[in-house]
Amino acid sequence: MDAKTGRLAFDRMAYLDAVLQTMPDAVAIIDSDHRLVELNPAGLAMVGVSSLDDIPDRSLVAPESLSAFQKHFLETISGNGEVAAPVRIEINNLAGVRRIVECRMARLENLDGGVAGVVMIARDISAGVERERRLSDDESLIHAILDTVPDAMVVIDDAGLITSFSKAAERLFGYLEEKVLGCNVSLLMPSPSREAHEGYLRRYLQTGEKRIIGIGRVVEGQRSDGTVFPMELSVGEAHAGDHRAFTGFIRDLTERVEAEAQLHRVQSDLAHASRLSAVGTLASALAHELNQPLTAVANYVSAGRDMLGDDGDDIEGTREMLREALDEAAGEAVRAGQIVRRLRNFVTKGEVDRQNLSLGSLINDATTLGLVGARENGVQWWIDIDPGIGNVLADRVQIQQVMFNLMRNAVEAMEKSPDKHLTIRARSSGEDQVEISVSDTGPGIAPEVQQTLFQPFTSTKGQGMGLGLSICRTIIEGHGGRLSMEAGDNGGTVFKFTLMRASRGIDDAV
Repeated sequence: MDAKTGRLAFDRMAYLDAVLQTMPDAVAIIDSDHRLVELNPAGLAMVGVSSLDDIPDRSLVAPESLSAFQKHFLETISGNGEVAAPVRIEINNLAGVRRIVECRMARLENLDGGVAGVVMIARDISAGVERERRLSDDESLIHAILDTVPDAMVVIDDAGLITSFSKAAERLFGYLEEKVLGCNVSLLMPSPSREAHEGYLRRYLQTGEKRIIGIGRVVEGQRSDGTVFPMELSVGEAHAGDHRAFTGFIRDLTERVEAEAQLHRVQSDLAHASRLSAVGTLASALAHELNQPLTAVANYVSAGRDMLGDDGDDIEGTREMLREALDEAAGEAVRAGQIVRRLRNFVTKGEVDRQNLSLGSLINDATTLGLVGARENGVQWWIDIDPGIGNVLADRVQIQQVMFNLMRNAVEAMEKSPDKHLTIRARSSGEDQVEISVSDTGPGIAPEVQQTLFQPFTSTKGQGMGLGLSICRTIIEGHGGRLSMEAGDNGGTVFKFTLMRASRGIDDAV
């Protein structure tokens, strides 16, 4: 112990030597000629030797790092003695392994104040650099993958600010990523969604109630030029520590919507052509149907004319008979007009017009055309509608076309059957749907035909085009229902389709 200071006395050089021996980082002394003069045990282990003499030229800096090392060395020895900022260099391990080290240098002076070289502390950061490289490679790979994904990707934080914007998003919305980073994602939305988005995000963060996360939804987006387009949005949520991110994958539906509209127009044209074709087959039967009321009108009018020419005394009786004949003539004329009106409505091409319709009136009107001439061919039919079935939501013309096709198919199928029974039934199907069936007693449909029956150009008729049932299915599915076929209990075929219920309005609502 030092008697004056009361402190433990020790040799300063021994202390420094002990520090060098125990330091985990490499410590080297390099003279002014860049030669390695001293290296502590950690440094010897780093380069894979047990003694400084095992290093042939005592130079370990890799050629690629030599320029940076020399520049840093020069700055250190020519400075004012302050420790320079660290530099990252690569050194050669004598076993052939290259290591990346972070070096700090300080000027080393002689006893006379001259510059002897530098003291360098080197820390091996190879593992960390490799991790950084792998992370960078992984990140580059992820970015490369995301840049090739056709769907746009937008990442936002819990404040709704954009943190990532993929190449597909740039193409879709017309913004460069650097222009939108840090902007609120509502920039990509039209009104009123733009104004409401912040409230939606705040509500989710407060309540945790998911309205769109994990659920795909069709919404509208807005491009940089102000155009609004339909898109499918899928949102996912990710947590990393205290950070939260929301990833949105976006698919442009513009082409799909336009294709569906075009398909609808084509289907409408096909349906119209189908109706015109059906009218052609009705011509002879309608002539018979119209001939009856028109003949009756002519007979009643002729009888009235004859009564007016009678000079009999019973003037009052003649007036009464004349009034009755004219009433009958008017009734038959109305009947003929109704047949013509229903035919015109059936042929007319129009847009889909779903209305609250009385199912009973809808079926009765359809049978007026669908069963024209059926009785003369020996067909008997029954209409069985549940009394409390209510109204349906449907397009009158389109559903009448479906029923017309099904009834005409049934009548034609029973052409050679000994028993010709056709039944139309309407039953409840759950709380929100009605099921209508058309069954016949024909020979049925072959199993090999059933698999493709509803596909276009599939027909059981020698002269048929095979479009009728395909169009019927399209119409029913467009109404949110389904069309199916099954064998009847006693032979024949049963076609069934469903329609959505509607609140009851006035009878035969239009």
